[in-house]
This record gives sequence, C-alpha cells and structure tokens, in this order.
Amino acid sequence: MADFRRWFTVLAVLAVMAGAASAQIGVANGSANSLLACVATAAGTPEMRPEGYTELAGDIVISCTGGPVLTQGTPIPVTNIIVYMAPSVPITSRFLSSNGASEALLIVDEAGSNITTGVTGAYGPNAPQVVCTSAAQQQTGGSPCTGVVGMATGHDLAGNTVNYEVALPSSSYTSIPNVFQGKIGDYGANSVAFYNVPVLPPATSGVTRTYRITNVRVPVPGGNLSGTLQAIISTNGQSALPVAGTAINIGVVGPAMSAAVAPVKTPFQQCVPATVQLTANIIFTEGFQTAFKTRVVPGGAGNNNPAINTNLPYAAEAQNLAATSNQNVPGGLYGGFALNSESGLIQPSLTGTISGATYTAGLADYGTRLKAVFTNIPAGLTMYVSVTSGGTKPVPVGGTSLLPYAVLVGTNSGEATSDGTNFSPIAGTVTGTPDGLSAIALSANSSGVATAIWEVTNSNPSAIDVMTFSVYISYTASSATSANPYGLPITDLPLNAPVNNVAMSLAPEPGGGTFATTNATQGQTPTPRFAIVKTQQGRWTTIGLCQTTLLYPFVTGASGFDTGIAVANTSMDWGSTVNQTGSCSLYAYGVTVSTSGNTPLQTVIKGCDMISNPLPGTNCFPIVPAGQVQSVLASSTLSGFQGYVIASCNFQYAHGYAAVTDLGIRNLWASYLALELIPEQAVGSPRSIAAGIEQLVH
Repeated sequence: MADFRRWFTVLAVLAVMAGAASAQIGVANGSANSLLACVATAAGTPEMRPEGYTELAGDIVISCTGGPVLTQGTPIPVTNIIVYMAPSVPITSRFLSSNGASEALLIVDEAGSNITTGVTGAYGPNAPQVVCTSAAQQQTGGSPCTGVVGMATGHDLAGNTVNYEVALPSSSYTSIPNVFQGKIGDYGANSVAFYNVPVLPPATSGVTRTYRITNVRVPVPGGNLSGTLQAIISTNGQSALPVAGTAINIGVVGPAMSAAVAPVKTPFQQCVPATVQLTANIIFTEGFQTAFKTRVVPGGAGNNNPAINTNLPYAAEAQNLAATSNQNVPGGLYGGFALNSESGLIQPSLTGTISGATYTAGLADYGTRLKAVFTNIPAGLTMYVSVTSGGTKPVPVGGTSLLPYAVLVGTNSGEATSDGTNFSPIAGTVTGTPDGLSAIALSANSSGVATAIWEVTNSNPSAIDVMTFSVYISYTASSATSANPYGLPITDLPLNAPVNNVAMSLAPEPGGGTFATTNATQGQTPTPRFAIVKTQQGRWTTIGLCQTTLLYPFVTGASGFDTGIAVANTSMDWGSTVNQTGSCSLYAYGVTVSTSGNTPLQTVIKGCDMISNPLPGTNCFPIVPAGQVQSVLASSTLSGFQGYVIASCNFQYAHGYAAVTDLGIRNLWASYLALELIPEQAVGSPRSIAAGIEQLVH
C-alpha cells in the first residue's frame, strides 16, 4: 500500500502474459526491436505529518515500453534500482534484519492487484505475490530471482489470441518472484536498493511493464525535510532502465496537529467537595484530512478484508489486525481509506526478528496515538479521563464509519506497545459522568504526573477530524495540617504553587522513553513514532481556596491618623467542617492625602503567601491560621491612604474589625465590624474580587 494513492493509469492497457502460473509479462508476437523507454512517476504526493519520524512517502511507479525481442531460453537480464531521497533525509522504513534488509518493496507488474487485463490465467496483476529476499537478490554467480525467456499464448484486451514472451523459472528457482526486498543504506542513509531485478522488455505496442516501489518511510522533524520530498532513481547492472536522474515529488509536509484545553468548570473551591465533576475537555485536531490514521484500513469485504463481527466490542479493529494479509494490493484504494492507515503494503510472508521481536513488512505497530500528560495533580484529588472520545460512537468501532473515534489504550506507560493481534482497549470503571462517557481514574506518580494514551480507531479521510476527551475530578475537602497548611486538595493560589497543566502530543514520542530523542535514523522501531514540534498545553483544572470578602468602609493612614485592620479566622469553630488557613489581599480604593492635593489611589496589598520576600504587616497581610487573628496598620501598609478597603481572604468564616485613631491614641478612638460581602464569583460567572457584587451577608 505505502501509499495506495491512485491506480496507475497505464495499467488499463497492461497486457499480461500467458503460460505457467509463475511466469511474468513478456513481449507479444515477436515484434521488431525498438528502444526500451521507461518513465518514473509518483503514484501520489501524500501529505506528511511534520511530527512523524516514519512518514510514508508516495509510491513510485516505473513504467516501461518497447525494447528488443530476447532469445527464448536465454537468461533474463537484471538491473539494480536505487532510490535516493532529496533532500537527503535517512530512509526510516523498518529493518527486518541487521544488515539493512527492510520492509521497502518493489513489485513487478502490480502482482496481486487483480486488475482486469483481458488475459486469462494467474499472470501479471493476477499472479500471486512471490517474494525475493534481499539476501537472494544479492547472490553472486547467478540470479536466482530471475529466470529465462520463454513463450506462451494468451489474449489481449480485445480478446485476440497473442503470443507473449514470458519469464520462466530457471533451474535454480521453482517460481518467478515478483516482489523484491529493499536494502537500506548501501548507497547512503537516504537510499534504498533493489538488487538483480529482472528486466524483460515489453517490446510490443500496448504492452507495459511496471515496477512499483512502496513502503518507503522518511523522518520529517530533525532534518532537512520541510517542504517537498523528491525521489531520484538510479539503475545499474546488465540492463539499466533508462530512468536515471529522474526526480519526482513523492510527498509534501503538511500542517501540524493542534491541541487545546477547553475548561468546562473553573474554579472549583477547595473546601467544597466534588464527586466526578467534569473540569475540562482536551481537544486534538488533525493538521490535515489524513493525519489521524488507523493501524490498518477498516474492515469489511468491500475493502478486501473479512466481514466484521459486530457482536464483539471493538471487533472490527481486532479482526483487521488478524487479517493484515488482505492489505497487500499494490495501489489499492480500499474504499477511500488508503491514506488513513499507518501501515503500508503488508507482505505477511516477509518477516524479520529484531531484538527478540518479530515484525511483518509494511505492518505498523498501532494506529495514530494521542497522548496527554497531566502534571501537578494535587494531593487529595482523584483525576479521571474518558476512555473514548466524545461524540457519536461508530458501530462497529474500527469499521468503515466516518465518525472520528479513539479509545484509551494506555495509562502512564505502554505508549509504544504494539496492538499485536489482540487489540484490547482499556475499559471504563466509572459511569454516571456529567457528559455520559465512561471514565477511568488515573494514578499519579510521586511527582503528581499521570499519562493517558488514546488510539484512533475511526477517521474520515475527507474531513478535518477533531477528537475530544473529557477530564473529571473528585475530592473530599480536608482541614489544614502542618504538612498541608491550606488543606487538601492542594490548590494553586499560594505563591509558587504548581499549575495543574496538561501537555498534548502524538505518541509515542521520545519523552516517554520508548526511543531516542534524536530518531532521524533508519531501521529502528517503533512504527510510527513522533517528535514534539511545538508545545501544546493548558490548565486542566483550577482549584481555588475558599474565600470570604470583607468591606472596611473607612480606612485612613493620613494626616496624623491610623487604622488597624484585623481579621479573625473562625473556620475551626464549632460547626465548621474544614479548618482552613490563608491570608488576605487588601484592595484599597481612595486617595493619597498630601499638602499639595489628593491623588487618586487604587492599589493591592497581597497576602504574605502570595509574594516573594514578605514582610508581614509592611508589604503584605500575614497568614491567618484557623482560630487566630492577624492585623496590620494602615500607616505601615497604606501610608497616606484614605478611602475604603475590600479584603479578599483565602478561607471561609473570616470576620473583620477596624479601629480608627489619631496617632498615639490621645484624643480619638472609633471602631467597627467589617461588612461581609458575597463576591460575584459566588453567584455568577467568576471574576476578580474587586468586581464583586456587594451583597451583604449580615
């Protein structure tokens, strides 16, 4: 498949040989000699993901006509076909042995495509695929993967009886191979070579010989590839094909995936318990229409795969994985899903074992995976993610439905674990979520980090797919302790508290430890694999300390007067459920009094846990533990100020008291209780405390 981009139009007039089932296409009717003419074209120019290290390039098709009539019984001449990538990027098709023999394939005459040619018999496109391995191709002293010139009788597209020159097995081989394995690196890391490929000239008008090169993968990040990828063909050997130096476009780099966090509810209040509440959606949007890919093309007889057993969960994907031998049609479109598969043309008879693992030529390890790394998960909080993407569920999952869909396949590890033959998504353990999706709790490590990995099972090749997953939280509020002075769950309001963040990317990526950070090298696993080309992150929740808002109607620290501002924290009193600790931020509105005239003033004195280098009572309001009282003087914190002050205290059950005196407390003393207000965030959409609606509590 590699590209399965388009049927090569010349095949519509492809005349196929007659004779033994192992024969290849030959020349017809003994026509006069002519020059062999070959042209290399791209079967398609697919978009490649800028994050991908193993992006499938478009197939290359070499089409030849003409050439001399060869003598029957003589060995068929052979050539070496070398393909170079330009710009020079290493070919990352998977190695199937340590010597560079790879999954890249060359297929003669579209074997296995079953294109109608007017010729009866298992020849050319109707011939079974027979693989010649790289080791056999490179044998010296003979060409075991070619044969001798023979003659057989067949029919052309018009039904006329025609004699065809065909390739017959030589004494050293029992059949004529028509699939050749590519060897990477012999002519540089950006090259793949196919050795001793037979060249039997078509000779007769209307007869075409084709060579399709497929399963060529390249890295986009970390190299020279930023625009268009080209292939340059070179040949050498007994009979060089006249295509040397031809440069063709076989890929173009498309836009990157984008990801974002959409908060659903924010902020939560630390002292108010939450039970599986939806906090945010994380959204992955493909950069172009075929960026999200399934492991193999969807199931169903119409796509050359077996019918789907819809009675099994995720049956289509599981059955596809067991039916990978059906994704072996050269140039196959597979019902329009060809570009939406991470796998190339799968050749089940060509396997290799690397580091104890066995791989099949063309078969990817999994579909596109989407990864979310959640950091700074607060102590005392349980976090959940949906086990599927939102929206309408396709039936069956993994089938030919165009509804984009993904399922959870890993948490915290295993982002590069192969689907194997038993695709097994992670089942949800929590139901009754606010949006109706099944969810599972994530286990954070000691650093407060947890990871979720979803795999694409359905995608739409003609639309920009969007995958949305839900994030939920639950917690039980608990009192302040010496270890957690603000209680649990830990919030992000105090100074230097970590932000609850989620980073989103394609997977696997090197941060997961599954492969080297620099991976623009050939032959490695897994397939596919990705880089993070841009940071995409956001806050997945906000948990605020519970607050009390106090109004001090008159405060002065000017013209020989002073005001003491006191706050009591009564959250540990009888009837309170959570002992809380926090400081207060003072929002001052008024003027600065001076002999030259009053100057309007609006300033904030933050709590001492909200600033660096705090000086309690001078540049900040002290922290108020439960059951205690703290105070400041306006002359120290708001020197020269006169007006009113709103105190936003990060704990419940705060009560305020103020005393206004002349300096030295000689002639004047006046005091009052601060008024408690309901800020707007308690009754409507969240805004700053300074914009609160002044509703008296008492």
